[in-house]
Amino acid sequence: MRLLHLSDLHLGRRLCEADLFDDQKHILDQIVSIALSEGVQGVLVAGDVYDKGVPGVGAVNLWDHFLTALCEHQLPVWAISGNHDSAERLAFGGRLLEHSGVHLASVFDGRLARFDAHDEHGPLTIWALPFVRPEAVRAFFPDEVIENYTDAVAALVRAAAPDESGRNILIAHQFVTAGADSPEASGSELLNLGTLDNVDVSALAPFDYVALGHIHGAQRVGREEVRYCGSPLAYSVSEALGQKSVTVVDIGPKGQVSTKQVPLSPLHPLRRVQGPLEALLQSAVPSEDYIHARLTDKTPPLDPAARLRSVYPNLVRLEFVLPDAPGTDAPALREIALRTPRQLFEEFYQSVHGREPDEEERAFLDEVLGEEAEG
Repeated sequence: MRLLHLSDLHLGRRLCEADLFDDQKHILDQIVSIALSEGVQGVLVAGDVYDKGVPGVGAVNLWDHFLTALCEHQLPVWAISGNHDSAERLAFGGRLLEHSGVHLASVFDGRLARFDAHDEHGPLTIWALPFVRPEAVRAFFPDEVIENYTDAVAALVRAAAPDESGRNILIAHQFVTAGADSPEASGSELLNLGTLDNVDVSALAPFDYVALGHIHGAQRVGREEVRYCGSPLAYSVSEALGQKSVTVVDIGPKGQVSTKQVPLSPLHPLRRVQGPLEALLQSAVPSEDYIHARLTDKTPPLDPAARLRSVYPNLVRLEFVLPDAPGTDAPALREIALRTPRQLFEEFYQSVHGREPDEEERAFLDEVLGEEAEG
């Protein structure tokens, strides 16, 4: 079976202050065309359909437009919710959509959702795990020791007990790591780097292919068959240098899985330009691309944004780069950037109160960080 693996559509997202409605419609239409030209037999959407828990009208219309186009071509869809989605809102109309071949697993009910498919090689089971936190899993497994995200996912996989002699696919939206190796992330993702909120890839061993969402760059995790497909558009200036794509997955007989990346062509590519303002203006070719400009002028020029917009009307960010500025401790800044919000808070708390947070305070912190990640 040939499948198209997508994730992190983030419908309703803005790039800095730029409205991306036309860009998202363009890329969704392109994805439908790729699905048809590649001859896929189904589409996997691994979470973060929307950018906000309460999506705007435009975002909802885009999702409706995309699903309608896929259904018109009799392409089944299996989709889960991500940490940006409201699981309940995404589930709206799910029973009606099921009759059109759109299978939603957005509200976690204590187990992996299961969908049975069939192709020329026999049965194929598609398992679906919407974004979930350990505390939600503990409520359904009171006798299990669940201390972290890996424990939570491992408990769900054990309970599902997939038949490992058959073919199994998992769709999941989590921060998956391979031992000490973390996936390469950009500035777009809401995640806590470190070892607290990750799922070790070993918990996903029973699956022939794992379709992941959450990280915006296409990459493998641990083994070739565990993959992030990445977001279809650049959603922060940190993604300006990456090629966006979708992943086509071929599931052959048991043990035979292959993937390929099909590049996407955005309506307005995101580009980074750097140099003194006058040099950038002299070399510029007028373009409606989204532009991240980094100016290296030693003296700030007059009204640089307006002057750049005369050739780059879609300037989305302007910043000055002062590589020789004193007082910048780059290694220290990198070390701070790698700490999780929890670690930063606990260090601050310790410095103010002279002690670590107690259990009640940690529970409150968990609640606050959870709400922030969802928002």
